Amino acid sequence: MGTFRHLASYALLILTPFISGYAVAKVASFADKPASHFNETLPAQGAFVQGVDSSYIAFEAEKYHRIIRHHGDNDGFNVVGINEFTSDFDSDVLPEISEFPASGDSALLADIRYNTNEKRSTVEYDLVFNTPGTYRFYFRSSMFERGGTDSYGGEDSFYISAEFGGEPTKQLGSRFPQDSDIESSPLSNPQEGKFFWYGINNHFVVTEEDVGETLTFKVQDREKGMTLDRFVFSLNHGLDVEEEGKDGDGNELDQLENSVGNVAPEGSYVYPMNYAPHNESENEIILRERELQAVYDDYFAYLAQQNAAGNASQLIDEFIDKINKQSDAKSALRTLVMLTTESAYYPEWKTEVITRFRQEGEKARLYAQQIIEQSDGSINDLKQVTPIRFYTDYAWGLYMLDAFDNGTPEAEAFKQNLETFISTYIEGTEPYYDNAYYTTGYNKEVFAMDVASTISLLYQDSPRFPKVKEAFEAFWENVTQMSYDGDNSPHYDANTGFHIILNIALRHGFEADVADSDHLLRMMDRMARTVMSSGQSAKWGKSMETISEGQIRISAGGSLPWDLKMGYRLWQNPFYLYVARKYEAFYRQQHGKIAANAYEADLWPLGIDATDVVLAEPAPVDVPSRATQRITSCCAYDGLLLNRGDTEYVDVQDKLVLSTGHHPRAPYLLMDLSYTQHKAASDHRTGLDAYNFNGAHTVTRMKRWAEANKNNGIYINPTAYRYPSAPYTSKEVSAPGDKEQFYQVMGYKPSHGYVVESYGAMAMGKNAAYGYVDYRRHQYSGVEAKRQVVLLHNGIAVVSDTISATTTYWGSHNGGAIYQVLPQFKAAKGDNWVLLRGQQRMLPHPLPLEEKLGSDTLIVFASTPEDSDITLTNNHFDPEKREWFSAYKPLQPGQKFTLISLVIPLLNANDVESFADGIDVEQINETDSIIRIPYSKQKVIQVTFDEQQGASYELVNIETNAI
Repeated sequence: MGTFRHLASYALLILTPFISGYAVAKVASFADKPASHFNETLPAQGAFVQGVDSSYIAFEAEKYHRIIRHHGDNDGFNVVGINEFTSDFDSDVLPEISEFPASGDSALLADIRYNTNEKRSTVEYDLVFNTPGTYRFYFRSSMFERGGTDSYGGEDSFYISAEFGGEPTKQLGSRFPQDSDIESSPLSNPQEGKFFWYGINNHFVVTEEDVGETLTFKVQDREKGMTLDRFVFSLNHGLDVEEEGKDGDGNELDQLENSVGNVAPEGSYVYPMNYAPHNESENEIILRERELQAVYDDYFAYLAQQNAAGNASQLIDEFIDKINKQSDAKSALRTLVMLTTESAYYPEWKTEVITRFRQEGEKARLYAQQIIEQSDGSINDLKQVTPIRFYTDYAWGLYMLDAFDNGTPEAEAFKQNLETFISTYIEGTEPYYDNAYYTTGYNKEVFAMDVASTISLLYQDSPRFPKVKEAFEAFWENVTQMSYDGDNSPHYDANTGFHIILNIALRHGFEADVADSDHLLRMMDRMARTVMSSGQSAKWGKSMETISEGQIRISAGGSLPWDLKMGYRLWQNPFYLYVARKYEAFYRQQHGKIAANAYEADLWPLGIDATDVVLAEPAPVDVPSRATQRITSCCAYDGLLLNRGDTEYVDVQDKLVLSTGHHPRAPYLLMDLSYTQHKAASDHRTGLDAYNFNGAHTVTRMKRWAEANKNNGIYINPTAYRYPSAPYTSKEVSAPGDKEQFYQVMGYKPSHGYVVESYGAMAMGKNAAYGYVDYRRHQYSGVEAKRQVVLLHNGIAVVSDTISATTTYWGSHNGGAIYQVLPQFKAAKGDNWVLLRGQQRMLPHPLPLEEKLGSDTLIVFASTPEDSDITLTNNHFDPEKREWFSAYKPLQPGQKFTLISLVIPLLNANDVESFADGIDVEQINETDSIIRIPYSKQKVIQVTFDEQQGASYELVNIETNAI
């Protein structure tokens, strides 16, 4: 990555052939040529082209395309090499030895040997950008004194164009070095041949129309002795220009390779199959583990430093403040207990922590009592349960510190108040604490049982509170042995119900019960498989995400790493630890304007971080593509929930996960088929809920809207309304109440409008994955639908949607497929395609400095029936500001048709219409088709959907049709 090259390597670089067809400049050593040679225009070398995956253009100042001499043959700028000449100031131009030498041992000098007037020459550069945006200009320069010794005041400036295509009228320059705060001076702080980087605030705009076009940038001499070495135009406006002597580290721009030769092969619009590795290397995994270890070490160092400084009380206050804010997971409480009870840490805190727990517990008791009395004694929701949990959790903390039942007056007073509270408000109170309690799995019920769990633990050796104990014992048998499945939501599972069950097991020493439970293992495994390859959580049901300027970062909450580390502790599966660490690293990154999450310690039980385990990685059994498991009642609650204490449960569809690897850049696609348990989005049966490649979302749906016309899937809509709109109020999946308005408008009930025939997910070799779901009823009686998806390792998803109306179908509906289009990213559209630009790459590590932040995605309806419509339109009843790209046609009894659509991450988004036109679909019959996608000048990607033979993928040679 180094910029500074000796002449031989530099010549080798510029001799590299350009696949783009530009002529190649053959350059010998500059030191071998007299200065007069460079008064001529250099041979044509083709424009400097931005790498299609780069955020910048960088080039040598002396590698201009044209120079215009306004006066004498040698006036103005000239290219100089090592020891080209000796100045009147007795400096070597350029010096052979310099702490900050010229890149490539050559530079562009406003020549001090000739006429010293300004504007003697204009130098022009041709640039081709592949990414629109606002670019900051950086230049690397030095100065050579041309006479006097007072200052560099006459050698420190030049002119540039203020915009592409403009004339060079903007003056630039600086005589302040980047390795100190002292102004450069020919005698006291000479800059002769010391090249430094500078950034300017005049930014250059590249529009969508400019992309792929040749833009001209001009430079003109002003003061002789000014010497230019390299130029950079970058989308990153914050690149470090200072050197170690000024800010403690080197500049960042030297790491950027020149753009010469960095051109995508002609005709290559898509990523190569080998762009993303399938799996991380051992070095990548170990580096992440070391970085996380450093975070843990820094945290313990902070505690030790504060404790040594006499700030233990302040630390305890910080913990108490967090404890009183954590109504779900209890990481601060667990951590404070661990730090206080373990002899290796701060047992000297014990007395103060006990006092604070009693004080805060008493406050919590009074507040809980107030809430219950305001609720007329009822305990039937989180409104009452949450304050009770704060109270009982402080009691658990005292129990762990041997201060709950140690016979002291303070302990007896706390205990007496607790027993009075339990007797008055909890013991015998329905619905939770009056007898054996069995759960449907609803997280609110688990919260309530957490209270029963703590009381049972505190009074395990006492006959008191038998009904509370009976409730907890039944609940525990229910979730570990009889049946359990969690809320259908990533962050609910990770931070509430399932998380609390793991915490209960630790408190009671019931870990073996969890390890032996098929139900809890199913939950843990699903949790690990639904973290995307990038380390970001996938989404489904009632999801949680941060959105900034349309960029989406999904989260399963802060407790997911602890859950997965518990999974490793219980089942010794390194994959759980691998995912925990990747997830943790991901959310510690700043992703554009979305801030990094601060480290929140969650240290109980001791050793939960498993820092002694190095190189936790996937095993061969951890295949990336699979259908996750879920259960529901065979009979109760219309099959939408587990019955209480259910043992007559059945397997039902859950999620299809398609991926071709665990590397953070590998593609990952999730389709949520689930309609059971709380928080489920029962109308999301075929959609591409989360779809990520190279760390960037492609068409991942925004927020948690539950309706089928707010996801990327097959959708049937009454013809009375413009597809895909329908006039009912959007409701989030958690919204209570009936859906009568929805039923009147749409004519079906989402929870029972679908009957699945079959589904599955599997690998198709190392570079492709396949998933499908087949419904013998889709929304309406007489309507069948099948979605098939082939996901390729270069991120392309090829989607075949077959919709059938049986001969008995009656109704008036349009059937088709829809894709979300966010206006922030809509860059261009054609008759059958939409181009999205700028979806942000988010990885569990910083992006390489030179890599562009945004990605481009093309959505194409490559094949539709003759009487179908393709539209890009708003849904007037969608609360979000977005459009829907749709292909649809009227349903007719006895008719079957197939839509072929593609979602394509683009490496090169120039002339996208030609690329879209080059996609070929050969429709074999109503269901079978062959799709050919341009891959390179020699090959196409061929994907086949065949009802009898199944789906297949291959790279085919265009000339010979050979695989």
